Amino acid sequence: MDRKEIVMIGSGGCMRELVWQMQEQNKMRDAWKILGYVDQQEPADERGVMVGKQWIPYLGDDEYLIRKKEETNVVIGVGEPLLRKKIADKLKKNPCLTFPNVILGDTRVCEDVKMGEGCIISMDARISTNVRMGDFVFLNIGSKICHDGRIGDFVTLSPGAVLAGNVAVGALSEIGMETCVRQGIRIGEHTVAGAGSVIVKNIEGNCTVVGVPADKRRGNK
Repeated sequence: MDRKEIVMIGSGGCMRELVWQMQEQNKMRDAWKILGYVDQQEPADERGVMVGKQWIPYLGDDEYLIRKKEETNVVIGVGEPLLRKKIADKLKKNPCLTFPNVILGDTRVCEDVKMGEGCIISMDARISTNVRMGDFVFLNIGSKICHDGRIGDFVTLSPGAVLAGNVAVGALSEIGMETCVRQGIRIGEHTVAGAGSVIVKNIEGNCTVVGVPADKRRGNK
């Protein structure tokens, strides 16, 4: 992969953790040049934010990218699905912005996996054979998708989440840290699965589920 110049979106822990993973990857091969970050809030330090020993400069708010006239690679470093969609919908109005798929660290992705644009695959993630992923899917550190998975747009898998074979997750869903999903399960759109849940039955969507086994606690507005 050629070295990519990248502008990051966000200033929180999610973005900073992605920068750290890029730094680690650059130690093995010069893959990423981080130009800076964009956020609605200006930093407390005029130098930007510090990640490791590197200052990531603040470039401005969303208007910095909306006004861009040259092709620019953008990574939306935001874990919350609805906010990630809101940002993507706004920025995609500028045809000069591109959203590459970012595959980081000691990741394993089968060659037959298909994914849309703007996906983030964090270090130690695993994606097995015949998996299909939509746009702006975010796999956190150590998450796994087994064979024949179907993952909708703007889905987030938190650290350590595991989807067994032939699991489908609807758009804008968030699977909590260390959550496990049994083989063949269908999870509807706008579902939030609490940390450590074990999902053993289909979930209609538009709800929050928690527990072992996971059960619906409330509907999502």
